[in-house]
Amino acid sequence: MAILRAAGPNLTGIALAVAGFALFSTGDALIKHLSAGYPLVEVVFFNTLFSLPPIAAVALAWGGRPMLATRRPAIQALRGVCGLAAGYGAFYGFSRMPMADVYAILFSSPLIIAAASGLWLGERIDGRRWAAVVVGFAGVLIMLRPGAGLVDVGAAGALVGALGYSASALVVRRFGPQETPFSFPFYGNVLVAGVLAAFQPFVFVPPAAGDLALMALAGLCGGMALTCTLAAFRIAPAPVVAPFQYTQMIWGVTFGVLVFGDLPDPWLAAGGGLVVASGLYLLQRERRGRRTPVPQ
Repeated sequence: MAILRAAGPNLTGIALAVAGFALFSTGDALIKHLSAGYPLVEVVFFNTLFSLPPIAAVALAWGGRPMLATRRPAIQALRGVCGLAAGYGAFYGFSRMPMADVYAILFSSPLIIAAASGLWLGERIDGRRWAAVVVGFAGVLIMLRPGAGLVDVGAAGALVGALGYSASALVVRRFGPQETPFSFPFYGNVLVAGVLAAFQPFVFVPPAAGDLALMALAGLCGGMALTCTLAAFRIAPAPVVAPFQYTQMIWGVTFGVLVFGDLPDPWLAAGGGLVVASGLYLLQRERRGRRTPVPQ
């Protein structure tokens, strides 16, 4: 870390972002594996529960208890509901589809955020940005091919995840300056754990010791990934850090081929390429004009 700091905040932020998104993908792969043998509600519950300790630990080390304080619990609850839709929708997609396919759909979030920012937050979206949004959504349609009858519940889950993520980012974008950065993931995970805990008496399957360890590892990966990406966006400008989220596609393809035997689909490559290119273009435009939303 000292070497990275000596090289400058941008390099440090990039390194933390790459590590964070790799950890996110590792946790996603573990959840995909575990969901084949356990109810997804149970797997996501344990994932959320085990993600809390690293978030709390880093927050306390960063600035003590004030880092977990909140002035607006209603906003935290709203963001938590959005986070529940984002996380559970994405994880449901992972349980039914190749990881790279889910990531490609989730990468439509910057397009949704750009469109919604103009409609909900009143931000000015110029013609070039709208063109990028349209091209990106065309890429989503190419991937899903709705006329071919290939859209299944897994893809629907991933779309719900993208919408939930976008809503969560918009809430943070609108109200984030009034709250501490660690409060959103902390209280969001507390809410999700509380909601999913209510379902456990009806679905719980006692996990084997090894599987419980994997559930704990998935949660720890998620918690550490959140702290890494939060730190990255605090250290370096968002337009410098945000494009590295697309490295998750590399991890998705790698895990898919080596662990799950999922070969990339040519339609995915074509549509996903349009989505990624559109997202990167929007980030480049924001680099010139304004900040991008911080992933939560």
